[in-house]
Amino acid sequence: MNIIKDTDTEKRQSIRVKDRILMGFKEISQQEYEERISEYMEGLSDPWIETSHPSLRKSTKNHMKRLRDRDPDLAAILEILDQKLNLLLGILGSEDTSLSPEYRARLYKVDLSAKGIGFRSQEHLAPGRLLSFYIGLLPEHYYFNCFGKVVRSRKEESGHFIAVEFVWITEDDQEKLIEHIFSRQVLQLRMRRKKKEQKED
Repeated sequence: MNIIKDTDTEKRQSIRVKDRILMGFKEISQQEYEERISEYMEGLSDPWIETSHPSLRKSTKNHMKRLRDRDPDLAAILEILDQKLNLLLGILGSEDTSLSPEYRARLYKVDLSAKGIGFRSQEHLAPGRLLSFYIGLLPEHYYFNCFGKVVRSRKEESGHFIAVEFVWITEDDQEKLIEHIFSRQVLQLRMRRKKKEQKED
């Protein structure tokens, strides 16, 4: 989990926009969360290794082992790219029933910041529950995974509004998320200004 070190960083992370993203999520236990993060911090595995598409994982395993022996740096880069591609395949292949449920991402209207996310769900998710997220930012089609904890659940006519605080996200993905939020904010300000000008004409 990233630690906020100064007010500028906190301000950047706190900017919130309304957005439409691709998203899938599933509940995980505290034990599963701790095990995945612990293994990642110790360099034993990647927390997203389970999301690898089965066919790709099988076909690349032997090749990656040989490459890792010859060029560890290149192998590490390719493994990161492989994980990103696997997530993309999962999201695009959401109609494939052979894929696990977390791949079946769909469009959500959300309140989004670098510190958390708010969305509507038919399912009641009680505060304190841990969720594993699969997120795709549009129109960049940048995909990443992170963990979050439900902090509020409000009953509405059409379901529940769920507020989640991110408890683990990589620095690179958080930076991409901040860039995306700034971009969306600029676009929304331009659109509001344009509407105002049209009304004045």
